[in-house]
Amino acid sequence: MNSSTTSELTAEPSLGERARADVPSTTSGGTNWVAVWAVAAGAFALVMSEFLAIGLLPDVAKSLHVSEGTAGLMVTAPGLMAALSAPLLTVAAARVDRRAILLSLSVLLVASNLLAALAPAFSVLMVARLLLGVAVGGFWTIGVSVAPRLVPAQVVPRAASVITSGITLATVASLPLGSLAGDLLGWRAGFLIIAGLALATLALQFFTLPRMPAQHAVTFGSLLTLFKMPRARAGVIASVLVFFGHFAGYTYLSPALHDLAHIDNTWTTPVLLLFGVTGIAGNFAAGMTAARSIRGTLTAGVILLVASLALLPLIGTTAPGAVVLVGLWGLAWGAMPLGLQLWILDAMGEKADSGLALFISASQLALAAGAFLGGVTVDSAGVSPDLLIAAAVSAVALIALWTAPRLSAARNNR
Repeated sequence: MNSSTTSELTAEPSLGERARADVPSTTSGGTNWVAVWAVAAGAFALVMSEFLAIGLLPDVAKSLHVSEGTAGLMVTAPGLMAALSAPLLTVAAARVDRRAILLSLSVLLVASNLLAALAPAFSVLMVARLLLGVAVGGFWTIGVSVAPRLVPAQVVPRAASVITSGITLATVASLPLGSLAGDLLGWRAGFLIIAGLALATLALQFFTLPRMPAQHAVTFGSLLTLFKMPRARAGVIASVLVFFGHFAGYTYLSPALHDLAHIDNTWTTPVLLLFGVTGIAGNFAAGMTAARSIRGTLTAGVILLVASLALLPLIGTTAPGAVVLVGLWGLAWGAMPLGLQLWILDAMGEKADSGLALFISASQLALAAGAFLGGVTVDSAGVSPDLLIAAAVSAVALIALWTAPRLSAARNNR
């Protein structure tokens, strides 16, 4: 790495310094870590609700007399609703206290899971899942953006990593827990357990979250402000490319392990758990390194992601090689959601709600497109071409990150 590149990675002010200037905290310099963990618990419950359905899918299909393909709508519908609801909620709740919004989203989470548990027909279950999508879209927009309101500026990246750790943990735990709950207690009990978890989270948030008044008005016009800000625009473009590439590959990781490394179903779950564990490590590592350089953190993560995807068809043809690459892939992906959200938060300052709303919409749509087109590629050409295409698309994100203006130039464009 040459000296100019090193300067680029280290010369920008730290995220903590920029947050201190841009986002006034309601903590008056204090640190409300209990509230941060309460928001993280909300993230955990929401993502657990979203992905638990994957493990329950066969039982739901059998119980409600629909095909497994139709039952799969339980998984895709919340994501699409989240993409739609994120910008709408951002505008509709522009002047509402953030504490009230987070509590309302937790109430909606409880209601959606109770309705799912009691659903007499698949149509009612789908209504419950659409309500969940509203909660997911609203939380992803508000959740990370409240971090500067709860802790001093110098520890904002660490607080954001705690919040996103709830997402990572839920992603790891949801599939095996969903399958276990379905086998032992039935799919309705699975949704009831999550409803109870959401209720406990609601109580924790009620007693720990401070008032967080809205800081500025948001309109549909102001949502488009992001596209006028080169640094923020680059962050969304990079997000679309990374989410598309990751989910084009990750959605078909199980068949890849089977077809390339000949890992049978008995060992697939432990390998996926390894992905989750290294993902948690990547999330917390990004929380520490992003305080020094967000661009450097994302660059390292994307390079590792691309390398893991591209090498899997080449040296992942043995079980040890595949396990190592999956672990590295998880480490890289763990840094991505946090790093990308911190980039938007950093680039837009007080307008972060608007930026995060579009980030969520774009990312959710990229997720769905990546999974769909990855499936088309797997069906027509196999998993190896799919992984290579995923790597190539992800690599383009590096161009977006490194052609974005530095902070000083971006700040002048606000």
